[in-house]
Amino acid sequence: MKKILQYFNLLSLNVVLGAVLSSYMFWLLPDGSGIPDIPSLILLGLTTWIIYILDRLLDIKVYPENPSTRHKFHAEHQYNLSVLLVVLSIVAGVLCFFIPRAVFYYGCVLSIALVMYFFVLNKFLKNTKMQWLKEPTTAICYCLAVIGIAYVQHSSINLSGWFLAFMFFIIASQNLLVFSYFESFSKKASDNTVDFFGQKTTVRIIRILGFIVLFLAISFFSNGWDYIHKLGLLLAIMSQILSFMPAKQKFFLEQDRYRWVGDGVFILPVVLLLL
Repeated sequence: MKKILQYFNLLSLNVVLGAVLSSYMFWLLPDGSGIPDIPSLILLGLTTWIIYILDRLLDIKVYPENPSTRHKFHAEHQYNLSVLLVVLSIVAGVLCFFIPRAVFYYGCVLSIALVMYFFVLNKFLKNTKMQWLKEPTTAICYCLAVIGIAYVQHSSINLSGWFLAFMFFIIASQNLLVFSYFESFSKKASDNTVDFFGQKTTVRIIRILGFIVLFLAISFFSNGWDYIHKLGLLLAIMSQILSFMPAKQKFFLEQDRYRWVGDGVFILPVVLLLL
């Protein structure tokens, strides 16, 4: 069982599951009775997995020095993962015929933006101090995909929906900052956000972001028990978990626990299915 979970983590399937569940909770807005489009959610999961595999395989070629455990795994199984990448791409292409038109057009625009992002990052920024921009850009793209496919079909989104989307973006940013913080203890020259801000400032930013989410949750989503209030509370919990992690540095560094917990917070939306 432990080995299965290890492969699950190394293959970034926990990230894929988190993206699908997070998107699902936004599909249910505004009152919890929204109808998620299953092909769109499956396609989101497949494209998330494709991007993560492709990113790791590109990192192996562009940044071969000081590879992480995850990158070593992808290097050892490069052929099999390349075949898997082709299969996933074919399945994703077929699914494009089964999703709503608005989601398809939105996905095309987002895909073009991602291709341009990967090109610029790996062509022009690979040897510069601007590598830290990869993390905030990743947070933006992640939120545009997860939330965007749920929102794009609505003619209008109420203010609470935009607040929830903003809170989720902050959480995605916290997640990447937390990962950069813990990676800074094992990588001397990782060119990530922590190298730009410094460890102490990064921790302050993580906690400030957590305070903002908590403030928004209390201010706008603490006066009832409707679906949006439950979602606001859940986002606050997700954010506070990430805020707490740097305080227990040694514990979360052991066996890469920070990755399990950091990615695990995005699986918490499953709780909404039980309430």
